[in-house]
Amino acid sequence: MTGYSTVPYTIAYANELVTDPIGFVSYAGRSRLSYLPSKAGDWVDHHAAKLGSVGGILRARTRDFRDDPARRGPERMRKLNTRRQWRCMDKLLCQVCGESVTGFVSDLIPWALTKTVFERTSLRSGRTNAPPTCWACIPKALEECPMLHEDFALYTVAAARSVGVLADLYRPGVFSSVTLAAHNVFVAWDDFQHHPYALATAQVVELYGMKQVR
Repeated sequence: MTGYSTVPYTIAYANELVTDPIGFVSYAGRSRLSYLPSKAGDWVDHHAAKLGSVGGILRARTRDFRDDPARRGPERMRKLNTRRQWRCMDKLLCQVCGESVTGFVSDLIPWALTKTVFERTSLRSGRTNAPPTCWACIPKALEECPMLHEDFALYTVAAARSVGVLADLYRPGVFSSVTLAAHNVFVAWDDFQHHPYALATAQVVELYGMKQVR
């Protein structure tokens, strides 16, 4: 059906996807994007960027039923589970199997990248919203992922640091509606002017000490 013998850890299942309504609400003297109604934990922030931020950035809601086959429904190979993507970035987990990518061969982190998910910032660094892939899963990913067939580079990475999010930007519409203003935009943790209008769909990290090995 999909060509995958293993559904990658970061891929969403049908019943994990959430379509809860969003709108702009008053907060700290200004408007910000919110789920209606909001819940504790809807907004995310970064410890280095709290000064100046108005309550953080709204993160897209997703459920996590990966370990509950009876509830999760069929996989949606073109949809990302935002919670699991975030977990992979925070804990350096493999986007295929969900296990740690560090300590298998060395302290260097294996990172498989395509041009569509990578923006170089210097000769040995760059930003990405794609989590790492462990050494054991790289052959399977190369065999089964169509994107990697077309465009693939494998790096070892010395360090990764969270620098922002990939987000959809909204603006207030008429009669309390919202209008999509931009899709898949990088919003840095210190780009405070865009925080109230952003719905984060993925965390973005900057990779340092990159060395291409394939």
